Amino acid sequence: MYLAMSAFGACIYLSGRSNDEVDVKSYAELNQIGERKKLLALLYQNFFNQMSCYFWMGDYIKVVELSKKHKPTGQKRILEVMRTFFEGIASLTLARHTHQPNWRKTGEEALEKMIEWEKISKWNFEMRAKLLQAELHYLNGDLKSADVAYKASIVSAREHKFTHYEALTCELYGIFCVENRMVDEGAKQLQTALDKYRQWGAMRKVKELQLFVDSVDPVYLRKLKQIKSGVPPDSADVESSCVKG
Repeated sequence: MYLAMSAFGACIYLSGRSNDEVDVKSYAELNQIGERKKLLALLYQNFFNQMSCYFWMGDYIKVVELSKKHKPTGQKRILEVMRTFFEGIASLTLARHTHQPNWRKTGEEALEKMIEWEKISKWNFEMRAKLLQAELHYLNGDLKSADVAYKASIVSAREHKFTHYEALTCELYGIFCVENRMVDEGAKQLQTALDKYRQWGAMRKVKELQLFVDSVDPVYLRKLKQIKSGVPPDSADVESSCVKG
């Protein structure tokens, strides 16, 4: 029962609903129960589900901070695989933003493991390996290879029917495009990510990502550029940007 509550808590959080709507204990309460009754499986499940929530919301600092507090147990192999992927994406992103070598090392190690697992099951691990490779290429400044790897990851996620991972790959590729002055393509990918997250039911993520999408909307950016250059913005552009705002 407690394990089910832990997993359900993550679903409720990402859906944007409140725990008050259903009788589900908080992670703090579940951790207390796990420690009191020495339920190691429950404690690890809580850790993983909390990490999952942080990951999907893009709070990568909390992902790595939480990970440091919980050493791998060797149990529940599928959770360890997911943990490796979460840590890898978080670490490579942090490495790009902070230039700290320890994050790079963690990301590279995650990619090495994922490549090995891909040999066992291409269906389950190809998308993850390609996305980690894309993030590493981006970190290394190899934008052409990163672009190819992002697109390959999107295709893999789509072909293998992983809706939430297709959302993730489109989101990260969209961010990559925006950061490298491909705003139109970036906005397109981010919109696809929104659609896929909505299809998955992660409305809290949709709300958070929508704020970023609105800030990089090509029509809005063109309007700002025209205003700064002293050229009156096109009326259709103004109307479109006002509707989105």
